[in-house]
Amino acid sequence: MAKLSDPISVIAHQLKNPIAIVREYLEILKSEGMGQLNAKQLDYLNDAVKNIDQMKEIISDLLDVSKVEGGVYKIKKAPTDLIKITEQIIEEFKILAKSFNCEIVFEKSDKLPLALTDSEKIREVIENLIFNALRYKNVGAGRIEIKIHKKENNVIFSCKDRGVGIPNSDSKKIFSKFFRTSKALQIDPTGTGLGLYINKAIVKMSGGRIWFKNNKDKGATFYFSLPIAK
Repeated sequence: MAKLSDPISVIAHQLKNPIAIVREYLEILKSEGMGQLNAKQLDYLNDAVKNIDQMKEIISDLLDVSKVEGGVYKIKKAPTDLIKITEQIIEEFKILAKSFNCEIVFEKSDKLPLALTDSEKIREVIENLIFNALRYKNVGAGRIEIKIHKKENNVIFSCKDRGVGIPNSDSKKIFSKFFRTSKALQIDPTGTGLGLYINKAIVKMSGGRIWFKNNKDKGATFYFSLPIAK
């Protein structure tokens, strides 16, 4: 697939400030600083803010992809506690997981060594993998199993879901830019198909790799490995 053109990167940059300003105005209206609102007006404003936030995420993803392709995407590698980061994310996702009727279980090894990566960037990877597992779960109660363990000179993270899974025909394209499976599009047509592409770049730049396997029963398990910090 062709690289993102410079005009797209420029446009994305130019949209950042106007969108931020629009969001500020919407928040002012929501706070009723310009007058009292009825329930329907408040619903409309909440929907508007939600869509503005989606636009911000798309712009952020486009800029990240542009940096990756331009060779200017930077990460700051340092010893990183994956267990601590994962525990924080699971705590932050508690309410969201409950709304999806899904349980998140975390299994961790004792005395796990620190990984060498960018703590902020790898947080984005873990957030995206867990959010995808929630978003693409099957109807009914769900369960996500997170594991972190040491294997040779690497720390291995895995996120197992019982969701819709990934068709074998799509397995080689799942980390491609803008790619989304037909099942993913049916469940949530708003995604950009850039999350896993960016995740792969972050893990690769950290000296690791990312992959997935379909489970024997249902769903899929996503993995990534990172070198142990020395």
